Amino acid sequence: MKVIPFLVIAALLAGCGGSPGASDSGIRGRAVVGPTCPVEQVGVPCPPEPFQGTFNVNQNGSLVQTVTTDADGRFSVSLEPGDYTLDSVQSDSGLPLLAPVEVTVRPHAFTRVTLSFDSGIR
Repeated sequence: MKVIPFLVIAALLAGCGGSPGASDSGIRGRAVVGPTCPVEQVGVPCPPEPFQGTFNVNQNGSLVQTVTTDADGRFSVSLEPGDYTLDSVQSDSGLPLLAPVEVTVRPHAFTRVTLSFDSGIR
């Protein structure tokens, strides 16, 4: 009879484990968009601005997750170790555009990246 409580506890713990690496590895960073001025002039700063929006995380050509950045352009996504490609979510205008970014996630670590979206302003 004492074996049954042990089996119940073991089953519950196994179910809580989740996928290995999913909570302690992934990608963190910031997304910016620019240019932000139609004509850049010498001496007049026109820095990129935080990008608040979404982008895709793909692995082996398949969508893994769509990530949403916050108002400051910051994001964090937990992922299994491996190689990923980050790119734009398709929109009617095609903008802002994120050229594909290759990222490697290592076990037990978050890879830091800065994503630069093209606003299309020229």
